[in-house]
Amino acid sequence: MKNSFGRSIQPVHRLADEYDAAVALWDACRAIVIRAGLLVYLGYRMGCRSWAPAGRIVNSVAHLAAVAWVAVVAWAVVCPIAAVAQNLDSPTASTIELLNLESQFRAVAERVAPSVVAISAAIDPADADSDDALRTDSLNTDRLQRMLDRATRMVGTGFVIDPDGYILTNEHVIADCTQLWITTDDRRVYPAVVVGSDPRADLAVLKIPVGDLPPVRFAPFGSVCRGMWTIALGNPYGMAAMGQMAMSVGIVSATGRSLPRLASTENRFYSDLIQTTAEINPGNSGGPLFNLAGEVIGISTAVILPQKSTNGIGFALPTTPELLQRVQELKEGREVVYAYLGVMVSTATARQRREAGISDGSGVVIEMVERDSPAAEALQVGDIVTKVQDVVVSDSDQFVRVIGRASIEKPTTLSIHRGAKPTSVQVQLRRRQLPSVAIHRHNQRFRWRGMLLGPIPPNWASGGKSAPPEHGLLVLGIDPASPLVKQGVRAGAVLLSVAGRRISGVAELQSIINEIPAEQCKLEIVAPPDGAAPAGPAPQIQRQAVVSGQ
Repeated sequence: MKNSFGRSIQPVHRLADEYDAAVALWDACRAIVIRAGLLVYLGYRMGCRSWAPAGRIVNSVAHLAAVAWVAVVAWAVVCPIAAVAQNLDSPTASTIELLNLESQFRAVAERVAPSVVAISAAIDPADADSDDALRTDSLNTDRLQRMLDRATRMVGTGFVIDPDGYILTNEHVIADCTQLWITTDDRRVYPAVVVGSDPRADLAVLKIPVGDLPPVRFAPFGSVCRGMWTIALGNPYGMAAMGQMAMSVGIVSATGRSLPRLASTENRFYSDLIQTTAEINPGNSGGPLFNLAGEVIGISTAVILPQKSTNGIGFALPTTPELLQRVQELKEGREVVYAYLGVMVSTATARQRREAGISDGSGVVIEMVERDSPAAEALQVGDIVTKVQDVVVSDSDQFVRVIGRASIEKPTTLSIHRGAKPTSVQVQLRRRQLPSVAIHRHNQRFRWRGMLLGPIPPNWASGGKSAPPEHGLLVLGIDPASPLVKQGVRAGAVLLSVAGRRISGVAELQSIINEIPAEQCKLEIVAPPDGAAPAGPAPQIQRQAVVSGQ
């Protein structure tokens, strides 16, 4: 067996057997030396008595032999004791390597922990501090049940990708949530806003009003291979909602995995996944998967539990250049658009390629064409597609990725083999409709003081008498129990400023409420059709740590 450095590691039972054999050999040698010394001494004593003329000389020699024998016996007794003591103080080389590996695990955890955060939704952070449900030092049935209840309300994990407070996680962690809270490793709690999301790729970028969190480092693309060590940090079952992410260790079991059944039920696309033995539980979703260098190689995304009596199989999205490019687009608030063709495909077999005259190993077979889809007029069942524009496609997953990123503004050229005849067709792709709304800069949502706030649509008008305000956030809805309702605030109003500072977006509001005490946050609101109407400060709210505007 070898460690990550390529050196052999002996199993513990084998080391014990070798040690016992060495001790037995040493005992045998020591017995031989003692017996030989005793025989020499007795021989000299007997020679001294039988050879009288030289008795004095021989007697002296015999005494010297006796002294030598005593020295040999002392050496034979003391040396094993010293050797055992040295073995106890000096571990074997294999043990040292195991200790070094353990130290490496600890070093990675300590270095990356400040970059990993816990995500919770629909939970007031004030409850988290007063409730002992998240204490893990003394779990009982009631506390465990509260933890599970809290976990089902929505928990997840994320990690910092930019020192300005940008956090990456899975989209399914934040789907349908209007209020999110981030807990850092040092137990600070912040409100978060979704900057951008991609439901199909299961990615989301959040932002919190802080600038002192260290971002993670991403591993070079192509460095992931089967058998390498993996380290997962996360928030299983919400147990890390008070900080200190849970850590699990494993290896890369396989790469290039797909989850078509799970993807189809959620209209997502999971391909080229990393399969790992590092334990991934509910709440770990969106967390980072590290290598031994502390670099992110994937995003913990899914776990399959075949049977209750077996361990689950964990999967992580690989941090490919394509994924990182998508993350950058989400970070910039750009809208996510996927192209739609309307076919089901499978990777062409060697026989299908041979019959179609394809020799380069490319090709996907059209298995089904949806009615009234872009493909209905150009493709037939049995066609083999070898290229999309100038990109050669060799398997079904690659074909889906390439089609999804294709343009919907102009026709796309497909190179196909129909029978044994190569040809090409042009298809006008359409925009894919997703069941979950992708979030971008024009439809961000943020809940504050009972108001659900979002960007102002272009068709907004104050009673039809004025143009939309140049800045502000639209009140999309308001909790009937909010104190602002008694002050006349209702859906359709526009929040123009807070504490005298203009609001141009969710990010600005988030920064203001984190910097200014709640009692000083005077609101200026435009309520159609009555024109500008300043609202007084809301009732004082006890602030928790650095959390504002609860």
